Amino acid sequence: MSTAKTGLRRWAVAISMGLSCATAAATVRTPAYPFIVPPRQAQAREKAVYGRIAQYLKKATGAPITFHYVSNWLTYMADVHANKAALYFDGPSFIGWRIAHYHDHVLVALTGSLTFVVVGSTHDTRIQRVRNLIGRGVCTFSPPNLGTLTLDSRFRNPSRQPFTIPIHSFTQQVRDLIAGKCDAGIQPLPVYLRMAHRFPGKLRIITKLPPLPNQAFSVSAGVPKALRRKITSALLSPGGSAATLPLRAMFGHKTLIRVHNKTYTADAKLLNGMAGF
Repeated sequence: MSTAKTGLRRWAVAISMGLSCATAAATVRTPAYPFIVPPRQAQAREKAVYGRIAQYLKKATGAPITFHYVSNWLTYMADVHANKAALYFDGPSFIGWRIAHYHDHVLVALTGSLTFVVVGSTHDTRIQRVRNLIGRGVCTFSPPNLGTLTLDSRFRNPSRQPFTIPIHSFTQQVRDLIAGKCDAGIQPLPVYLRMAHRFPGKLRIITKLPPLPNQAFSVSAGVPKALRRKITSALLSPGGSAATLPLRAMFGHKTLIRVHNKTYTADAKLLNGMAGF
């Protein structure tokens, strides 16, 4: 082979290797930071609320944070189980589980706590305490609904617990309770207050469950410490308050506060009854 051809070949290999190395280096320098939330609303609505937050954080931190819509609970739980996202906004059961299993970091939460009440019909007084629900039907949303998980956690023996009668709305739940189709239901306290006003004299509180820490933003352990700090500062700033306004309005016009992992560690056990967790 001629010297010219050999030199040309070596030059081509060098260029190819250089491009490969440059591509790999670029990949390392510009990691993706997907942001996901539980599938509670239609795609357009979630993009309007959470896409806005992602765009703000991308601008405020300089990191490529992008919102990814998750369409169903099976996919969301699989993503959480594999810790596929970098940034989450969800409830204490998922946050606590990721802290326990992946050493994630919770950053900023909605103020206040999450309080659930077990409710029954005023015309059926057989259920006076939670333990009376063993073997009884509870109208509630299917797991991993937080209220359902919270109630289930009160029954440690799998053979001695209530069974779930799935619902699609709190209105349906109340109507089914009044009709005697189930023995109890579980509701967030603000929902109970609304439903008691809407159906006067029809509902009663059987018991109030211990409060849980509120929904929060958290990040995976793979997010650099410097970026965690930037995200926290951005969310707590005036700009963050504006970006999160639709989110906070959706959950009662709450503000955001700094929180720490120890607040959520005990809630990892709420997912113990879920397959794969």
